[in-house]
Amino acid sequence: MNRNRFAAQLGISIAALSIAAAAQAQTAPDDGQPADTDIIVTGQRASQRRAIEAKRDAIGVLDVAASDEIGRLPDRNVSEVVEHLPGVGVTYDQGEGRYVAIRGVPSNLNNYTLNGIEIGNPDGTTRSLPLDIVSGQLLNRVEVAKVKTADMDGQGIGGTINLVTQTAFDFKDRFTVAASAKAGYQELNKKVPVQADLSIASRFGADEQFGLVLGASYSNRDFVSEGFYPDNWKPVAGAARGGIPDNIKYTEYSLDRRRIGATGSFDWRPSDRQSFYVRGIYSKFIEDEVRPRYRLDFATNALLGLNGDRITNPAFTLNPDGLTGTITGSGPERREDLRLDYKAKWLTTGMVGGSTDLGRLRFDYEGAYSRNETLDQFPIWQFRCNPGTVDFDFSDKIYTAGPRTECRADQMQFRQYTYSHQLNTEKIWQGKLDATYDLGEGSFLKFGAKYRGTDRDFDQNNPTYVRGSAANRWTLGQYGLDAPAICVYPNSQDTDQCYSNGPVFDIGALQGFTDQHLGDALMPIDPVATLANDTLADFSLTEDVAAAYAMANIRLGAVTVTPGLRYEHTRLDITGYQLEDGATIVPASRRNSYDDWLPSLLVKIAPSRDTIFRLAYSKSLGRPEYSTLSPGGSIDTVEGSVSLGNPDLKPYRADNLDATAEWYFAPGGILSVGVFAKFIRNPIFSRTTVLRDTTFNGVFYPTLEISQPFNAEKGDIIGIEAQYQQQFTFLPGLLSGLGIQLNGTLTDSTLTLPDGRSSTFPSQSKYLYGAELFYQKGAVEASIAYHNTGKALLSAGDVWYNDQYNDDLRRLDAKASFALLRDVRLFVEAQNLTDEPTRQYQAGNRDWVIQNERYGRTFYAGVSAKF
Repeated sequence: MNRNRFAAQLGISIAALSIAAAAQAQTAPDDGQPADTDIIVTGQRASQRRAIEAKRDAIGVLDVAASDEIGRLPDRNVSEVVEHLPGVGVTYDQGEGRYVAIRGVPSNLNNYTLNGIEIGNPDGTTRSLPLDIVSGQLLNRVEVAKVKTADMDGQGIGGTINLVTQTAFDFKDRFTVAASAKAGYQELNKKVPVQADLSIASRFGADEQFGLVLGASYSNRDFVSEGFYPDNWKPVAGAARGGIPDNIKYTEYSLDRRRIGATGSFDWRPSDRQSFYVRGIYSKFIEDEVRPRYRLDFATNALLGLNGDRITNPAFTLNPDGLTGTITGSGPERREDLRLDYKAKWLTTGMVGGSTDLGRLRFDYEGAYSRNETLDQFPIWQFRCNPGTVDFDFSDKIYTAGPRTECRADQMQFRQYTYSHQLNTEKIWQGKLDATYDLGEGSFLKFGAKYRGTDRDFDQNNPTYVRGSAANRWTLGQYGLDAPAICVYPNSQDTDQCYSNGPVFDIGALQGFTDQHLGDALMPIDPVATLANDTLADFSLTEDVAAAYAMANIRLGAVTVTPGLRYEHTRLDITGYQLEDGATIVPASRRNSYDDWLPSLLVKIAPSRDTIFRLAYSKSLGRPEYSTLSPGGSIDTVEGSVSLGNPDLKPYRADNLDATAEWYFAPGGILSVGVFAKFIRNPIFSRTTVLRDTTFNGVFYPTLEISQPFNAEKGDIIGIEAQYQQQFTFLPGLLSGLGIQLNGTLTDSTLTLPDGRSSTFPSQSKYLYGAELFYQKGAVEASIAYHNTGKALLSAGDVWYNDQYNDDLRRLDAKASFALLRDVRLFVEAQNLTDEPTRQYQAGNRDWVIQNERYGRTFYAGVSAKF
């Protein structure tokens, strides 16, 4: 994008909004009350209005998704709740939202808090919190803070996602029971997913000074996804798509995904000046996965005889159309892999705190302990054969390639078995103290301190078993371990197109055979690979952060100025493991520390209650991923990849500029435009080197990828976001129930990679936009929502054609409900109505598909009630 044109468009947008807002300020009475205070607003309108009020009253730039009147957020998990907010992009996994990018900043650079205190992360070796672990039904609201004040943690270049749990004082009635249950239908596997939640809230005591709320939720989805996963595209002369991939891979994932959650809060308010609370949240995410994968290597560099981009192997024929061809001889390799994955994630946080009001001076204090854990264990079996001549056809993006004579079970020879057991444990102790001195007239001084201590351990055991001597080699069919072929249907444009995967596995027989022969002559252990795999990925890390801050909020009529300064000291102790001479494991320990001064300045201009302008500067940081800091590394002998850490990495540091204009033109209505710029130093990228026919730590690899993270020099992100929401209460009759919500974000970024190439930031989508048409009138509520997350860089490769991208993701969902009784509603939901797959591609070329994963449509019906 032309930066001058961008700035001009920005100026015009803000100027237009300013004129409209000024006109509204002259004509609308500023009595501080909405025009229809005598009307009781319920349902989705009530939640939308609460969200707008929170945004209006915030010091900084804040977007909120609030629960409805029975305390429910609308979507399956937290990531899908915040996806409808401006500037938020979501990465989906198996049809559910998981990771969130804010304003083009990757999810690992966000901060994640629970009631304002860091929640930690169970997810292995990353700082990216998988938000599908938390059910939205246990929360009062979700806040996305895009501008930091000094009293907020320095972590979070994109922003802070704050999960706010329910308390008994959030409910209107003294005693409330709210419940919801639904069951569904999944198009691809005809199974019935279920979900239920229950909240009980009560205030008691002579003055209702005590409050207790307990909540629980459960969901279960037994579903399939149909996937197509080629990789390693490279430029090839004469190819119509400009290149050819190494292989074709596809599979049908069969998954059983369960989520169990609980929350509780006990509050005591003995007086207007004193309060205490104890709160906690527990969430467990469980996933069982079965994945028999078809793989055919038919166009590797060796089979092409690639010299530059020219094919030199006469056995490989690319026809003049550049789309079809043949490879003859015994070179192609057919693989059939089976992976059985069990994954469980636990997220647990408990906190105690309170506040003491001494007149003008108020103290807020809080302590918390979190324990988060991930267990991931999976066996992988691998069988191979050489099928002979292969024909391929790239006419469609979801292309076809297959041997003229498919391998039989008695030709599929055992090659390797591994059993991976990964355990990640995180323990966090933290406490903070805030003091606020009221200066009157909305002004105050605030200062405080915080300490967080994090201990994280990652342990992997991954013994590797290989084929025996020639006399002890065996096949899948030799012992009756095979099962008939299955069809995979990954193409949502042609849902009847079958990709045959077979022979597959008799899983029970294969497991029994493995238990019987593991470690004997048929399946001997590989001691070199096992030693490396059992140790090199392990690390233990202690990260301590001590912080102090001071800030002021000075209200001068229509102008409020909020300066602040935060100091954070980060200290790291980390131990990893290295392999010497292919046989000796050596611990490697490193220490690191750094200091950050994080100033901020916010200016809020409110010429009327309905018109607000905000200007802000803030400085923030993003600490490196845990795994990238380890002085050790990991080796994946199955896929042929080596990952090494770098304990000398510097944190990302960003200077952030924001300007917004907001017009609250009617109850439930908002028009806002905001611009932002982030100037980021020390961005971290992995540099990948691909080696052919090489030996690493005593193991031979036909292809080996070695990656290690490094700091790049700098990058920047600029963008503009807009939001419009209106409820058309001025329309006559039934039409007065209509409303619309629109949001869009346009983002541009530049990043210089370690090899000198220019790129965008990972997860930065140029276009994010969404639209929701909703209706509420009498007993009926309904909405249909569309959201597009634009294409984004997934990871940068060693050369341009190894860069990987997420393609556009377009979701269309709908829901409707009917009030059967005053506090009982029946509802229906439809998800992914367009059968949208998730797609990834290589080298910025959408024809170079490396993933096309299809989930189908899902429909629900249920009932919700409040008493």
